[in-house]
Amino acid sequence: AMKIECVRQRLTTFTITTLLLITVAQGLEEAAQEKTKTHTGEEADFATTTDTADDELRLAVDFEQVARNFDNANRNQYVKSANFSVADSKGRHSCERRCQNNQALTCYYRLVVHHYQASSAECQRCFNSEAACPKQQCIYGDGVYTPMIAINQMLPAPPIEVCVDDTVVVDVINYLTEPISIHWHGLPMFRTPEMDGAPFVTQYPIQPAEGYRYQFNAERVGSVWYNSHVGLQRNLGVGGAFIIRQPVQSDPQSYLYDFDLPEHTLLIQDYIYGNDMSRVRNLLINGKGRNHASSISDRDPRHRYKRLQVANGKRHRFRVVYNSVFNCPIEFSVENHRMLMISTDGNDIVPVLADSFFMSAGERFDFVLQANQQARSYWIRVRGYEDCAKDNVYQGAILTYQSVVGRAVPQNPMVKTSFCDNDNGVYLTVGDFEQHLKKTVSFEKSECARTDFKATNVATVGLSALEQVPWNRDTEFLTHYSLFGSRATADATDVSYQIDDITFKMSKISLLQTNGLYNEKGVYCNRSMLAAKGLNCETQQCICTNVVRLPAYRAIEIVLVNNNNEPTPVHLHGYTVRLVGQNVLGGIVNEKQIRDLDRRGQLQRSTDEYAIQKDTVQVPPLGYAIIRFYSSNLGYWMYHSSLDSQAVRGMIGVFKVGEDHQIKEVPPRLRC
Repeated sequence: AMKIECVRQRLTTFTITTLLLITVAQGLEEAAQEKTKTHTGEEADFATTTDTADDELRLAVDFEQVARNFDNANRNQYVKSANFSVADSKGRHSCERRCQNNQALTCYYRLVVHHYQASSAECQRCFNSEAACPKQQCIYGDGVYTPMIAINQMLPAPPIEVCVDDTVVVDVINYLTEPISIHWHGLPMFRTPEMDGAPFVTQYPIQPAEGYRYQFNAERVGSVWYNSHVGLQRNLGVGGAFIIRQPVQSDPQSYLYDFDLPEHTLLIQDYIYGNDMSRVRNLLINGKGRNHASSISDRDPRHRYKRLQVANGKRHRFRVVYNSVFNCPIEFSVENHRMLMISTDGNDIVPVLADSFFMSAGERFDFVLQANQQARSYWIRVRGYEDCAKDNVYQGAILTYQSVVGRAVPQNPMVKTSFCDNDNGVYLTVGDFEQHLKKTVSFEKSECARTDFKATNVATVGLSALEQVPWNRDTEFLTHYSLFGSRATADATDVSYQIDDITFKMSKISLLQTNGLYNEKGVYCNRSMLAAKGLNCETQQCICTNVVRLPAYRAIEIVLVNNNNEPTPVHLHGYTVRLVGQNVLGGIVNEKQIRDLDRRGQLQRSTDEYAIQKDTVQVPPLGYAIIRFYSSNLGYWMYHSSLDSQAVRGMIGVFKVGEDHQIKEVPPRLRC
């Protein structure tokens, strides 16, 4: 294998001196301001009453101080632009606005990643007064002191909210003692693959005391998010919402809602204490929630819940992001309210009215809630399954009607045990967890108080997109079979996870940045390369950098097979795919067996011209999912389990789309 010495003189990378790091740390405390929101038109009237004590902190960006550490040419490129936008003196970012046609901005953000702690000394006043929580740089969590990783002293990380076609410039400063990289989950990075954030695939990780500038175009609309792609850092706090809006006249769903407010974005995450990865301790909603070890009631005002307000009689768009690293699918519902589901993974769908919906790691759902019930406070309910069910992990937030005075806590139980009391006798849920629904909802009429009760699950594959598939019915697809599995490690002390029987090992070079400079056989592997060497990875431990080659500009079909007894959400970088098949096989299969099943027509595919669009797909236990896409985004794109507890132990692969000469050359000073 050719040894490559990389000269990492990168336009977007700069070294932070110890003095600057101290300055940044001091600036965090001095510059943190209470977030304020401004809205235009009808939103302004409502927004004046929604500023509650739960408003999160934002860091007011001192661009000039950061910019001094770049070369002058790079700095002037932005300073001279009349459309360069940063946070104002009160912490409100000017890119968080009502979108208008032909008014794109360049939006600058500084994200300082640092060690922090939840429920520490900064939270003393918060323990006694809920109104004090956002004013003391306090990250409450669930009230238990624990070390964590934060961005700008916030949990979740600061939301980024821009308009489509804005240019986004983000300086990430690593104040940790370990490397980091930031992945922009759901953004295809069609023109800037080097900004995807996959370590040793599209970039080198950001080392301690270094910074990295991400710059890309907000080229799509929808609810996406960003997170660390190193180890389990996102479980410790490195994850935030990224919302890309569009002008009202361009939004085909705008007639369904009156408000789309930043305050109605929810980021849910599973939560651990310290570095104990043995169990999920809790779920948090926007960084807050009840402590399950506490004996006090869910309705006790001493708990700190995320609070949201809605205007009486109005229709509100909510955006929900699920940041999970464990096998903990969740069910989301709102007490006494049905939800109109309008988007998944940032892609519009034909609206579906639901009582609840299920989410797995990395997924996003948008829904519209009409505030047409009695004016009071209601529970937003989140219930965990699989690993979270062992300890009955659940969480809540509080939804309050605008006309309600005070900070009342809902009086009904947070956890609902019976669904048979729905007004219309029907319970409808959306998502891929019907087996969990059957455990909590009675399908037998005799077990319900209502004899006409009926519970129904609409799987994700049964949803329909608003946008038609970009191919016709007679298109021939190139099919690739990809098997996800696990086995005991060689010393039998742990479990390793594989794709195509290969446990992934990170390369020592960035595949994209060194594209064409190395001998492929000395850098990465795949199933066919190992077979040519006489290795049988079904019986031997194969550990290497698994890279699967796909031709450019072809109709591609991937059959994802899950040989594990637990569901596996799979995320593909660089693409939004169409989910055309999903079912249970009932047993473990190898590549030959799955090909035989497909040849006999036993893998079901939908011919729907409006197949659902996703970037994170749930593969059922001992089952399969079939995705399709057109391979027009060339480069190296990671695909992996969205459960980092599986990914860090090997359940990762890379698609190399196109040949070396077709793949975009990264900027000269980014290359090795």
